[in-house]
Amino acid sequence: MKRIFFALLCFCMVLTAGAQTKVGWSMKLGLGMSTWMGKDASGSSPLFNQKVGVGIDIPMTGLVSFQTGLMWESKGIAYDFHDNGTRYDAHCNLNYFQMPLLAAFHVGTPANFDMVFSAGGYLAYGVKGKNDVEMEDLTVSWNSFGDSTLPTGVTREGANRFDAGLQAGVALDFAHWNVGLDGEFGLCKVMPDSKTRNLAFYFTVGYKF
Repeated sequence: MKRIFFALLCFCMVLTAGAQTKVGWSMKLGLGMSTWMGKDASGSSPLFNQKVGVGIDIPMTGLVSFQTGLMWESKGIAYDFHDNGTRYDAHCNLNYFQMPLLAAFHVGTPANFDMVFSAGGYLAYGVKGKNDVEMEDLTVSWNSFGDSTLPTGVTREGANRFDAGLQAGVALDFAHWNVGLDGEFGLCKVMPDSKTRNLAFYFTVGYKF
């Protein structure tokens, strides 16, 4: 996975060096909601999460650019269940380094901003995660990406670290700022023993250098 990210970074550097017009850099912050989708995702609730990182916009023609960067993104779910009359509240938090790979289409407006429509994919690698289960006044926590052994002796595999999926968004692009909405739809299973996939939406703000 590290080799893939390194190869993609080298590819982006080549594109940056070969771009005919100015490459745009921005710091981005996103706030939104994440959940899981799929056959085994019933009963889960969304979490409020965030993402932060660096965005790169590489012009290809007057109207089309290639967008990439590196983001720290938080995803996950909340859920509750009952066992022997006891109610358990649980949260699964997953944090990824994520690289978008998007084609962006810039449409000028009479006002002093552009409408930017983007679509493509993303690659992500899980670096940190935490599961919390609360039962009355007791809280149990463990690493979301690590294997865990239950009191019964059964070992459960942690979440898959690699994720990839589709991403689309729309943004208003001003001289030094941009604001937008991103949707991310995972194509890889979050857990090895289920068919759940990541789903997230973020409202984003970026400052352009």
